[in-house]
Amino acid sequence: MPTLEGGSGARRSIILFALIGIAAYLLALLVTMPASVIFKNTSWRTGVAGTVWNGEVGIAGGATFAWHMAPLRSLTSLAFAADWKATGPDTDLGGQMVQHLGGRTVLDHVSGSADANLLKALQPNLPFTCNLTMQIEMQRIASGGGARMADGKVTTDPGSCRAKTGAPVAVPALLITAEHVGDRTTFRVAPSAQRLKTLMTAVLREDGALDISMTPEGAAVLPFVGLPGGATVQGQM
Repeated sequence: MPTLEGGSGARRSIILFALIGIAAYLLALLVTMPASVIFKNTSWRTGVAGTVWNGEVGIAGGATFAWHMAPLRSLTSLAFAADWKATGPDTDLGGQMVQHLGGRTVLDHVSGSADANLLKALQPNLPFTCNLTMQIEMQRIASGGGARMADGKVTTDPGSCRAKTGAPVAVPALLITAEHVGDRTTFRVAPSAQRLKTLMTAVLREDGALDISMTPEGAAVLPFVGLPGGATVQGQM
């Protein structure tokens, strides 16, 4: 019996050391793997530096997106988790990120200021561009695979926006709210000075289905969106 117990203990030790070795190898891969593995070459990317563990990527318009991996959150979520920060002209924004292998990305505690040019990186197919600064307070944003949702608010300074083929249009300060209830998120756009005056609404379901509605007042204030007053369109996010 002592011989059997000794053999069992030896096997456990070998397995433990093997697991430690595998973990150390994977950790070394993350520390040395280039950041370009995550951020492929796209139209909005101006450069990339560092590693998956600690790196940064340049964004068209002059901003920089930097991150530092959070090992404990990565283990508990079984995904790539990191603390991140975006800096640049009129931009000082930060939060937490979890990126799953299936493509689902979750941003938590997103807070700070951002230039509207960052929208080009997030949604390159938008039919308009804006020149204004946003103040962002979002508790959570989830996109990609799985349940899509958002919760929080964005306020903008007065500025201007233009359709891709149109002239600039002056835009007042806006309040954009996102409220997640049940299986849907409701976005509402209103002037900051008249918060009960709805300009546009959008309902996002967890499967990505999106319904966008424009009010007559919104069509007058936001003509660059390209929707007439009273119109509702469906899409997918």
